[in-house]
Amino acid sequence: MTELHPKLREILATAPNPDAVPVEAQDPDEARAEWKADMRELDAPAPEMAVLRDVQLTTDKGVLAARVYVPDDLLGDALPCLVYFHGGGFIRGDIETHDSICRVLAKNAAVMVISIAYRLAPEHRFPAALDDAYAALEAIVKHVGDFGIDPTRIAVGGDSAGGNLAAAVCLAARDRGGPSIKAQLLIYPVTDLVGEPDSKRLYSNGFLLDSMPFYISSYLGPDGDGHDPLASPLRAETLANLPDAVVLTAGFDPLRDEGDTYAARLTDAGNRVTHLTYPDMIHGFVSLRGLLPEADQALVRMATELGGLLGQAPERTPLR
Repeated sequence: MTELHPKLREILATAPNPDAVPVEAQDPDEARAEWKADMRELDAPAPEMAVLRDVQLTTDKGVLAARVYVPDDLLGDALPCLVYFHGGGFIRGDIETHDSICRVLAKNAAVMVISIAYRLAPEHRFPAALDDAYAALEAIVKHVGDFGIDPTRIAVGGDSAGGNLAAAVCLAARDRGGPSIKAQLLIYPVTDLVGEPDSKRLYSNGFLLDSMPFYISSYLGPDGDGHDPLASPLRAETLANLPDAVVLTAGFDPLRDEGDTYAARLTDAGNRVTHLTYPDMIHGFVSLRGLLPEADQALVRMATELGGLLGQAPERTPLR
């Protein structure tokens, strides 16, 4: 059996702060501020962009904040685009917490990235986040000329909860006859809110995702249906006719099994899938750019695969 990465083993063995307040006992604003500070401490410098601008997307769900990234060697009139949904357990995270990840992906995939600020739980329960994600994609497709995007080369992606939203957006677009999506990037995605596979039993305590039941209950609320395929994409009756996929899973992640199963089902349904596995890593590791060289290595590898799916040359100079 693969062992946990030595650096991660060292971090996880550190005694917890006795004054720390668990996320379950914090109000949403406290939880978001704490996590933003933590992510800032664990980050590392990221590539400069030729274009970096905050925009407002007018959608049928309201006005959504977004950030546009274009690397310095990709200026043009018809660019490939990744619409990105941040992670954070459906209750935390924002454009700032994932700014670094978006920069690395944009640079190394040679794509425009548009990062979306969707509504968060518990103030906004399922399907609010999904509705925002889908509406943001529709608004971007409607205004491809304004953004300078090639409408035939649009991908969606995200990590953890954002991976859930990206997978669900692909299902919704297929079933509703919605926008054309060329590819999906799913980074240790949440794909099943009700299942209890072995990885959840083994790694739910002490591997930096102890509060997953709280995140799920906050997202669904007392009346939410975790079996709904748009909440749990793994529960979809069929995964046929979905966009090409790049799926990343980590060995010591409670979400490992559902991510592995989702990648396998996508493949079995006839979709083109690249499944990247990191057996010695934990959930959230690509955000640990200041601690782990493997974080950037994984981001560059995913970006290269995604760039290939969107028609970009794979020979990139990483992390310049």
